[in-house]
Amino acid sequence: MNPAYSVILFTVLSGVGYGLLAVLGLLCLFSLNAASVLMNISVLLISLILITAGLISSTSHLGRPERAWRALSQWRTSWLSREGVLAVLTYVPALLLALIWGIEFVPENSVLWAELWAELWKDEIQTYISVIGGVAGLFAISTVFCTGQIYASLRTIPAWHYSLTTPIYCVLSITSGLLLWIFLSALFGYDVNQIIMVITIGMLEASLILKWVYWRYVDSAEFGVTKADAIGFETQTQVQNLEPANQTQNYLMREMGYHIARKHALKLRRYAALAGFIMPALLLLLVFVNPSYALVFSFAAIISYLFGLLIERWLFFAEAKHIVTLYY
Repeated sequence: MNPAYSVILFTVLSGVGYGLLAVLGLLCLFSLNAASVLMNISVLLISLILITAGLISSTSHLGRPERAWRALSQWRTSWLSREGVLAVLTYVPALLLALIWGIEFVPENSVLWAELWAELWKDEIQTYISVIGGVAGLFAISTVFCTGQIYASLRTIPAWHYSLTTPIYCVLSITSGLLLWIFLSALFGYDVNQIIMVITIGMLEASLILKWVYWRYVDSAEFGVTKADAIGFETQTQVQNLEPANQTQNYLMREMGYHIARKHALKLRRYAALAGFIMPALLLLLVFVNPSYALVFSFAAIISYLFGLLIERWLFFAEAKHIVTLYY
C-alpha cells in the first residue's frame, strides 16, 4: 500500500494521545494520579491536543472531509464508524475531568462558586475523578482498539488480516502514553515511580517481540488465492498474463501496488526496532542509575520512541499488499 502521511500522522499522534489519556485514566481509577492539579490538567490537555491533531490530520486523506460526520451512522457494521463514535465520546469524560481539575485549580475564596464547590464536593471529589478517569481511559483504549480492527478486518490485505494487528496497536499506544507520563512527571519535578518504569520497560520489550513476530508473519503472508482461482481453474494451474492490464500506471497500481525492496524493508525494521524499542528501554535503565538526569533521559526516550514509531507505521503500510495486485 502507498503510505499516506496523513494517516501515518493520525495513527501516531492520536495513538500517543489516547495512550496518555488511558494511562491517566488508569492512574485516576486507582487514585495514583499526580497530587499536583496543574500536572493533571497539563497531562490531560496534552493528550487532547495530540488526539485532536491526529483526528484533524486524518481528514486531509478524505476526498470530501465535510462528509466525514456521516461515517458515524454506520457503527453497527463498520469499525471505522465505531472508531469515530468512540473518538467523540472520549471527549466527554476527558472534558469533565478538565472541568473538575480546573475548578480545583482556582484558589479558594477567590470566587463564591469555587468555595461552594470545595465545600459541597470535597469528600466525594476523588470518587468522581476515579470513575470519570476510568471511563475516559476505557474509551481511549477502545478507540485505539477500533483503529486496529479497521485494518485487521480487511481480508484482502493478508499483512493486516492478522491476530496481532490490533494488540500491537493497543500495546504501542499504551507504551507511548507511559513514556510521555514518565517525561511529564520528571518535568514537573516528581520522582519517577519505579514500578511504572519497570512496567514501561516491559511494555517496550513486549512491543519488540510482538513486532518481530508480526514481521515474520508478513514475510510469509500469502493472498490465499491465485490468478487461477480468479478465472475458475484449479489453484495449482499456472496462469500467466499475455498483456499487462494497463499500459500506464493507474490509481490502483499506485495506491495498492506500492512496493518496497526487501533489503530496504529489513534495514528500516532494524531502525524501527533500535529507535522505537531498544534505545528507549536503555535510556529508562539509565534513569535507575542516575535519577538526577531523569528529565534528560526520559525526553530522549520519548523522542527516540516517536522516531521509531513513525518508521514502524510507515512500514506497516508500505509492506502491505492488496489482493487486487494479482490482476496487474
